[in-house]
Amino acid sequence: MADWPVFEDESNHSSRYLRNRIRSELLPVLLKEGADPDKIFHNFHDSDTPRSGTTNRKVNEDEIRTVSRRILEEEPASICKQVLDLHLKSLGLHPLNSQFLADLLHNLDRKVSFSLENKEVWFWKSVSSDLYILPKTASYLKPFSYNSDSFFLKWNGKTKKIPKNCEPSNDGEGEKILLGGIHRDVSEILREKEIPVPVRKMLPILKREGKTVLVCLRMWDARLDDIRSDDFQQD
Repeated sequence: MADWPVFEDESNHSSRYLRNRIRSELLPVLLKEGADPDKIFHNFHDSDTPRSGTTNRKVNEDEIRTVSRRILEEEPASICKQVLDLHLKSLGLHPLNSQFLADLLHNLDRKVSFSLENKEVWFWKSVSSDLYILPKTASYLKPFSYNSDSFFLKWNGKTKKIPKNCEPSNDGEGEKILLGGIHRDVSEILREKEIPVPVRKMLPILKREGKTVLVCLRMWDARLDDIRSDDFQQD
């Protein structure tokens, strides 16, 4: 065993991978600022039971970042700025200015849902979620496209064939869907599932005869189930 050759993984030197960016960029900054690495580790690996659909998201990893709420709530502003700026840098975006950072941390201190934006990015957080960083150039913030001849709906890098008797729309604000014999607000369901507000406005929904029959959640996150009305019929 001791005589076995050791081969260096070339990917260990690539800034493309998050593990390398953390090791080479984030950890030196935290150590320089006197942050406790063990404490930070446990902030990311707490013992709380993850709630379905709200943690460890892998939605278009190249276009989205989440930052631990515990880091942002417990660490000083200087550490928060370093962490946020590193995430922004990995997305090819500019660092935060001091006033925007102050507004962001103020909203975090209030422990409420909020959405803030600058020219490049949306920052969104629910009461219990981590902080989402959503670049405005991301595919999930662009309108869907629909081919009425082939019935293919395209959005967020995904394609879905929809029933011929349905029409795609978006922004479920004010829309209702029949679930379990009760008409529920689509916007309320998306809030419960902690879908970021900017994404909710672009998320495709299917309507039949003017009524919402399906919310295309899988086109946002493939691990989530679409929301289907009681009377939805698939061709």
